[in-house]
Amino acid sequence: MSCAEYLLTDCNLLWVTMTAENKSISHVIWDWNGTLVDDSEFCASVVSAVLEELNLPVIDRLAYRRQFRFPVREFYEELGFSGGDSDYLRVCDSFIKKYRAGWRNCSLQNGAMEVLSTLQKRGVQQIMLSAGYQKDVEASLKHFRIDKFFTDILGQTNTRAEGKVVRGKEWFAQSGLIPDRAILVGDTNHDWEVAEALGDDCLLLTNGHQDMERLAALQPPKINELCEVLELFT
Repeated sequence: MSCAEYLLTDCNLLWVTMTAENKSISHVIWDWNGTLVDDSEFCASVVSAVLEELNLPVIDRLAYRRQFRFPVREFYEELGFSGGDSDYLRVCDSFIKKYRAGWRNCSLQNGAMEVLSTLQKRGVQQIMLSAGYQKDVEASLKHFRIDKFFTDILGQTNTRAEGKVVRGKEWFAQSGLIPDRAILVGDTNHDWEVAEALGDDCLLLTNGHQDMERLAALQPPKINELCEVLELFT
């Protein structure tokens, strides 16, 4: 189903009031993993491989989406990890090594290309703000041929999925954009935390790295499909 077809269904009732309230939005700040790229199942398999190295029970995608959260270290601790800082760095390195070996087998989320292209045509500025390593994020966007849609790509200098708030604040300071003219689209509790810290509105996609049960406790509106983002700009 295309975005145009999806938006003709009755799946979009939550936007009736929100659209009018957000006419001043000029920028969309995108999360990457789980939001634009559909990699939660792959990440579950990578985490399981890391857990096997630690002699801990593995998890499937359902358990992964039910338990995954930020800070990521707390997620691993819930799964049984009990090492120190140096041990955790080795866990992060192991995850990144395995992720880099297989991420090209993942695909974009349904409607991602159409949404990005449509927003660009409508003059909406799009920013990538990821917890991923800068060069990895850049390589991923180029692989999927969507780097052309972003005016700025903001990744991290570490492999511990830390630093989105700092990078976001730096970008706002440099751009001079008023935060309430941007909306952040993500799929986890951390994306909501980042949006709050930056002063942005937020939307959370329900089929990313956290399931609806975990997202339900969070304040931002939830979307089932990326196509729903387009309703903010109709």
